[in-house]
Amino acid sequence: MSQAPVVTKENDVWVIRIDRPNGKTQEYRCATESQARQLAMVLGKPDTGGPPRPAAASSSSVA
Repeated sequence: MSQAPVVTKENDVWVIRIDRPNGKTQEYRCATESQARQLAMVLGKPDTGGPPRPAAASSSSVA
């Protein structure tokens, strides 16, 4: 099971690190603290194991 994401600021860039079950660390970089915290919140949610949802139908279709 992966751990909760860790958010740090390094050289004016916000970095999110998350340890994966395979032993590797995955990193994401964001320009703002708000972006980093929101992404960390999404990444920290457990995987439900369900199939991906289909994309929403667009209301602007070309005929």
